[in-house]
Amino acid sequence: MEEPAVDQRLPLMVSSAYKGEAELPKFPPTQALDAEQAFVSTMLMPHAERLERADNKMQELPYALYDAQKEMMNKIIQDGSGAVSGNGKIAVLGGIQINTPPGESDYYLPLSFEAFDNKGAKLEDLALA
Repeated sequence: MEEPAVDQRLPLMVSSAYKGEAELPKFPPTQALDAEQAFVSTMLMPHAERLERADNKMQELPYALYDAQKEMMNKIIQDGSGAVSGNGKIAVLGGIQINTPPGESDYYLPLSFEAFDNKGAKLEDLALA
């Protein structure tokens, strides 16, 4: 039997850690893929209860990942926006990449489109404009 892809095991890893049945990957990881899984698993832990309650964990997973990555992007904007000179602004488009089988077009589900000033303050939600 073929082992599930890493991304298919991710909800199970987070769910097991949330229930105290397993531990997340250890830091520092020794392999690149281990590092990716360790960071992603850690980012998902605040969303573990939500994933645990979901009727379809694989359907909820990309939304939980989006929320975790949006939190990270907001921190990057807060910490780094001062590097934008003058009256410069930052536009951030966020969403979910939907991969399809070979030979078919992939899709992108936009979930947010926001503008920030160079102090990190949100100026406008462009998705609603």
